[in-house]
Amino acid sequence: MLKTYKFIITLLLSLAVLAACNTAEESTTEPTNETVTTNTESTEVDESADSEETAIGDVEQEEQKEEQSASETNSITFSSKGESTTEELTAISGERYTIQAIPGFSLTPEEPGKDILFYEQDDSVSMRIEAMETSATTFDDLVANTEQTMTAISEDYEPYDITSFVGEQNLTKSTAFIANFDSEEVITVVFVKADKLVRLTVYDNKEVDLSEAMIKMGLTIE
Repeated sequence: MLKTYKFIITLLLSLAVLAACNTAEESTTEPTNETVTTNTESTEVDESADSEETAIGDVEQEEQKEEQSASETNSITFSSKGESTTEELTAISGERYTIQAIPGFSLTPEEPGKDILFYEQDDSVSMRIEAMETSATTFDDLVANTEQTMTAISEDYEPYDITSFVGEQNLTKSTAFIANFDSEEVITVVFVKADKLVRLTVYDNKEVDLSEAMIKMGLTIE
């Protein structure tokens, strides 16, 4: 059944997107005696040493910030089947973007501007990625089209809260919807990040339960 929903969603989304896309100065004063000269030189050395220590301290703080930032962005923590899991991320390049993915997922092109991030152990668990420039269409138009698509596959679809998934991804706008089918689910996420407008369509089931992981990977798109 999930494959049927994928076909319907792919057809509807493809048609909609095609429509939407038609010098410091030197001192000249000489020292008056040897003692003054010595004191001046000593002061200059001390000031120079202090400046070097300050500069070194600033560099070390900056490196620590960069390391902390890297450690924060190079892994994700997600819930799956009632358990919290943390996995390392690896950058994968798509046609128009880069996404951070955890082990066990691969990215494959579907058509221009559209890719599939699939779970290698079960390729029915996947995430369709549509990334475009914000000039291609508007956020509101893409959301409206997404709701039409969700209605076509299930009139019982609902808004889906991804606030806890967003973290520090600096999204300008975002919204999401979910439709449940017995043990399967389809989640759509639309967001704006920098100059990119992105739509994610997640296909998951209760046995695998990796929808949170896929959404968090999708939000790393740059």
